[in-house]
Amino acid sequence: MNRLLILFLWPGFISSQTIQECKSRFDHQLNLRGSLNRFVQFNSNSILIKNSKGEAEYKIYQHELNTLAFYFENSSVEEQETLMRKKGTKAFSKRQLDSIYIFADDWKSISNHLSTKFLQGYRIAIDPGHFAVTRSEADIEQKYLYFVKDSVLHPLDSIKLFESALTFNTAQLLKKMLEEEGAEVMLTRDQNDFTSFNCTYTHWLKEHKQRMLDSLVSCDRLSKEQCKQIRNFKEKKFFWEFFRDYDLANRARKINDFHPHLSIIVHYNVDEKNEPWKQFTKTNYTMTFIAGVVTADAFQKKDVKMNFIRLLLTDQLDRSHLLAEETVKNFSSYLNIPIACSEDATYLNNSCLVNTANGVYSRNLMLCRKINSPLVYGEALYQDNYLESEALVKTDVEYKGIVTNDRVLLVAKAYFDAIKTYVNKMQ
Repeated sequence: MNRLLILFLWPGFISSQTIQECKSRFDHQLNLRGSLNRFVQFNSNSILIKNSKGEAEYKIYQHELNTLAFYFENSSVEEQETLMRKKGTKAFSKRQLDSIYIFADDWKSISNHLSTKFLQGYRIAIDPGHFAVTRSEADIEQKYLYFVKDSVLHPLDSIKLFESALTFNTAQLLKKMLEEEGAEVMLTRDQNDFTSFNCTYTHWLKEHKQRMLDSLVSCDRLSKEQCKQIRNFKEKKFFWEFFRDYDLANRARKINDFHPHLSIIVHYNVDEKNEPWKQFTKTNYTMTFIAGVVTADAFQKKDVKMNFIRLLLTDQLDRSHLLAEETVKNFSSYLNIPIACSEDATYLNNSCLVNTANGVYSRNLMLCRKINSPLVYGEALYQDNYLESEALVKTDVEYKGIVTNDRVLLVAKAYFDAIKTYVNKMQ
């Protein structure tokens, strides 16, 4: 397809990007309580980005916005950094911009709008959160619920829930629904007990830990002293100090290598006020997250700064907002659960920016920041709710050969219908 034609047909491509639109994203989705004010300056015809010393590092001009937005959506962080380092504060000429646009890979145009299948040509990534489905690994990851008999609210049976199993079951169902509509779908892990490295955490520690740490030293990403310290961590400390972020980065890498048109991050929540989750709660809320809220300390990291520029210049936050808004509305409607307000959880009030749609929050989540596509990070319900926990342990429903329960099936359907609505609005 002709590149000029793609410019006007590609869903989501803004042909009239302005400095003011970028500033609106900065104010409402990226800049939490003014934390980035000293690093980012908006002028009538440019955006100035400063380094930690307050010196001008990059300057982006009005006439460059569309081309740079296109490039950042279709390139890696390494390629983006190379381009911006070359650019600095200089303005690109028209010839330079044409060259950038012509030679950039175009991953986001839709290949077939004429198919009878609604999602033909779309690539959709699904990340089922977490990995633990055994008590030993769950003790490390802290993503399971176990309520014993004689609980005040549920005296008859014990309840055991692993979030990894719930998210993977949801992802399988959603994948089936999307593929039936013609979408190409990628899951970041292949089994409910796998990490993103497609093996269990226990297996990874035994077979890959040493080799991986050595490779990080050889490529200067870790010093020998750091490697020694990390190698000697106990399993739980190793997970929280190293592996958790390493796994999240790998999930983002797999998703970005797939070049999706949109991404779904599947999670199930718990009531923070019910900690340490030894009993049931009557509280239940639904919410969604999108990228945003880049902190001042993280802003100095090269990859974070490139992620920030992409989110600032492209309309990915706007498209994510649309997808998240439709998702949380479906969660609330299909599951009959109220949408969370900022006052309903400490992290919503302290660490998020509230978007215009109720239940959609910009939050500094590593995975959301790193993924290069519109996305929604869904927290469908509270697993420790006394009614939800009983429903979630059931395996009394079958959908297209996948065994599940009514609640998980409704969550998958909520995501699926939100995606359909999103695609309709973007066309």
